[in-house]
Amino acid sequence: MNIFKSSGATPKNENPAKPGLMRGIIIGVGVLVVLVAASSFSATVPAGYVGVKTTFGSPSSSMYSPGIHFRIPIAQSMNNVYVGVNKATSDVAGSSKDLQQVDMKVSINFNILPASATSIFVTYSSDPWTTVMDPAVHDIAKAVTARYDATDLIQKRDQVSQEMREALLNRFQNIGVNVSAVNIVDFQFSKQFNDAIEAKITAQQNAQRVENEIAQTRWEAQKRVVESEAALQVAENTAKANDILGKSLVDNPSLLEKMRIEKWDGHYPSTMLGNSIPMIKIGQSN
Repeated sequence: MNIFKSSGATPKNENPAKPGLMRGIIIGVGVLVVLVAASSFSATVPAGYVGVKTTFGSPSSSMYSPGIHFRIPIAQSMNNVYVGVNKATSDVAGSSKDLQQVDMKVSINFNILPASATSIFVTYSSDPWTTVMDPAVHDIAKAVTARYDATDLIQKRDQVSQEMREALLNRFQNIGVNVSAVNIVDFQFSKQFNDAIEAKITAQQNAQRVENEIAQTRWEAQKRVVESEAALQVAENTAKANDILGKSLVDNPSLLEKMRIEKWDGHYPSTMLGNSIPMIKIGQSN
C-alpha cells in the first residue's frame, strides 16, 4: 500500500542567493564598460612631457601640458614628447691645430623646448639626437679642436667645452633644442704624442731641478761672501781697537803701570828667565 500521496505538480527548487549574484555581475560589467568608455575618451600626459594630439595622424597646433585631456576614440591619439634633460655622448675623431690626432668623448646635456614639441614630433619623431644633433656635435667638435694645439686642448679643456656649447646653441636654436652643458669626458692622443709629452715634462722637471740647484749654490756663495766680509770687518775693527789701545799705552805710561798693578795678584815669581835677576821667595823661619 502506497502511503505517499502523489500530486500532479513538480516541487520548485528555489535558490534565494541567485538573483543577488546576477545583479552584482551586471553591475560590475556595467562599471567596467563605463571605465573602458571613459578611458577611451581621455588621454594622460605625464610630468616631464608635453602632449601632441593627432587626429587621424594630423598633429594639432596646440600643446598639452601634463594632466588628463579629452580625445575622440579611434580618431585621435595623444603623443607624449619628453621635455626634460636628455644626456647623450658622441665619440669624435679629430685633429688639433698642430696636426695631432685627437679622439674625444663628448657629453651633451640638452632638452626640447616645450613650444617646439609639435615641430620636433613632426620632423624628428621626438628624437632629434640621432637625426640632426649627433652629426652636428661631430662637426662642431672637430672645428673647435682644430683651433687649438694638442697641449692647449688638455690645459684649456673648460674653454674648449664652452666654445662647443655656444656653437651647438647657435646651431640648434632654430629647431627648438636647448643645450645646457657640454663636457669633454676624455681626450686620447697617439702614443708618439704621449711619449713626447712625457719626455717634455721630464725635461722641464730636470731643468727646474738644475735651476733650483744653481740658485742654491748662488745663495750659498753669497752667504760665504757676506760671512767673509763680516769676519774681515770684525778683524779690521779689532786691529783698529788694538792700535788705538797701543798708542794710548805708549802715550800714557802711567796707564800701563796702573794696568800692571791691577793685574798683579800680590805674588812674586819664583823663577825669572833671560837677563832678569832671579828672585827666590824666602819664607819666614820658625
